Amino acid sequence: MPRVLGARAAAGEIAGGPLPLVDYFRLQETFERLGHFGIAVRGRAQSALLFARKPIRQLEGAVIAVTEESSTTACLLRLLLEVRYKIRPASYQRGQSPEADAVLLIGDEALQFARTNTRYPFEIDVGFEWWLWQHLPFVFAVWAVRKDLTPDLKKTIELGVSRTLAKNLNGLEAIAAEYSPKLSIPAEELRTYLSNFVYRLGQMEEEGIVRFKELVNEHHLL
Repeated sequence: MPRVLGARAAAGEIAGGPLPLVDYFRLQETFERLGHFGIAVRGRAQSALLFARKPIRQLEGAVIAVTEESSTTACLLRLLLEVRYKIRPASYQRGQSPEADAVLLIGDEALQFARTNTRYPFEIDVGFEWWLWQHLPFVFAVWAVRKDLTPDLKKTIELGVSRTLAKNLNGLEAIAAEYSPKLSIPAEELRTYLSNFVYRLGQMEEEGIVRFKELVNEHHLL
């Protein structure tokens, strides 16, 4: 999961990977970007969701449960609530709690919960909230490697990521079909979901990274 990947990178246990963006910010002394690879979305992410008992503008004093899996999306949620909407929740609590007024989920957990949710009538896509607010893509992760790797090894990893990405983008239907039974989600929905992300970051994504970092630093969220 993203938060664990960031922790393992900080502990020196991995040479590289798709680091959550806030973890990359923290680790820039020891890690560097690998090409322009990452995970971003222009609009709805569909798997970075806040499930709430009330509309987002009415969450003043709410208890927010935050998935253990997230680091970047949890930070984004704080910016949306506290900076965009000027809302101060009573608390953010890691993990899930049936008493929480809202719960933030990401990835497979969010996709599956969205199909079975009966407790929270409001579903807020935080990637889309960022898009509406900043008019920029949101970048969840960037590929990064340790600076002390040899140039040859960095190049080998970059070529491997590039080739694998090209192969998988041409095989989204097969990937969706493989994971459809595991997630209990129709294959066509999964294919559409996977094709919605930007995996090679362009100028707009780079601007989104810069803007997110400015806000994170300004509001002391690192």
